[in-house]
Amino acid sequence: MTLNTDSQTAPAPYKNDPRIEKDAQGTWHVRGYAEARDLLKEDMIQDGFNADELRKAGFDGVLYMSGDPHRQMRAAIAKYFSPTTVQNTHMAVIEKTADELISDLKAQKNINLKILTRRMAAIIASVVIGLTPTNEMVQRIDNMLHSPKLSGNPVVAFIQTLQGHYRRFSFFFLDVMPAIRSRRKSPQNDVISYMLSKEKRPLDILVECIVYGAAGMATTQEFILVVLLHCMKDAKLREIMLSDNTAARYEALNEILRLEPVIANIYRLPKEAVNVKSEDREVTIQPGERIAFHLYDVNVDAKAAGDAPEKLNPHRNLEKGVYRSMMGFGSGPHRCAGEHLALAETDVFIQKLLKLPGLRIESGPDIIRNDTVEGYEVNDLIVAVD
Repeated sequence: MTLNTDSQTAPAPYKNDPRIEKDAQGTWHVRGYAEARDLLKEDMIQDGFNADELRKAGFDGVLYMSGDPHRQMRAAIAKYFSPTTVQNTHMAVIEKTADELISDLKAQKNINLKILTRRMAAIIASVVIGLTPTNEMVQRIDNMLHSPKLSGNPVVAFIQTLQGHYRRFSFFFLDVMPAIRSRRKSPQNDVISYMLSKEKRPLDILVECIVYGAAGMATTQEFILVVLLHCMKDAKLREIMLSDNTAARYEALNEILRLEPVIANIYRLPKEAVNVKSEDREVTIQPGERIAFHLYDVNVDAKAAGDAPEKLNPHRNLEKGVYRSMMGFGSGPHRCAGEHLALAETDVFIQKLLKLPGLRIESGPDIIRNDTVEGYEVNDLIVAVD
């Protein structure tokens, strides 16, 4: 992470060389942008995020699909996250939610900003999914996001597994099933209604709700916090985010995400041998060999990002075809479906926040690592206003 912090769990320094290599355990590590882009175009199996466990249990969530089933499901669900839908359908909710949360801050004068960003992200994600965003539901999703890695002690691991099942099924019975019953009676324009129209099982709907709920909440809440921290330390960036130039604001947001990807690593498993060129050589990765994409390294690859890749430059010149966030939203068939939604809600909330008189950071933040997403987590960022 580029922000100055006293955290003892900050990511390791950037490393671009070698651009692709295989370790002693047989995992391929990708740190070059061109190599990552070309590999992620391939139709591979999603790994990580408990993928193996869920596939063994027979769940077919869109995040874990591949091939034609994945393409068909993504195409059907994409309409709920498209730029047009965000602007015409979700923007009113985004504006209203942001206004309500800003009012809470003005009334209280100071607050842990994580409370507001978590609520913002949860409400917007819930509207798209079809859930009711109660405070209790937000807490249940947060509990799932903070499930610890399994211990090497079999007894402790067994207890942790039971606790994990309890968290998921609490969410299922208290949040997902009521939403399913409601949508069966009165379908809406949301993900749960669509899945019911395709006769998906309740447990399959649970997986989608966890994926979209957790992804929508965990990543966006952290990104909003990081954007604010950058704006508070960079007057030029703050000026951009307060301007009426939407294109400039979105360029800045994507540049911040390039440097501060919320998810640090993504993983894939090839279904068949794949070849990738890396400078003057060609590498062949065999079926089933795990590929780890190190997004912090990929996103500061000077061959793609250009001059001073480790510095924030809202007006960075990139070659045609290179995403402004580079791999901040992933790439290929599994590129983040909620990209446009996340940018819109971050843009709206940050603009309203920066306009508050006397906005200042009173204490914090404490920046730690979240093992579930293998990325950062911003805690205890206390902000105040006049």
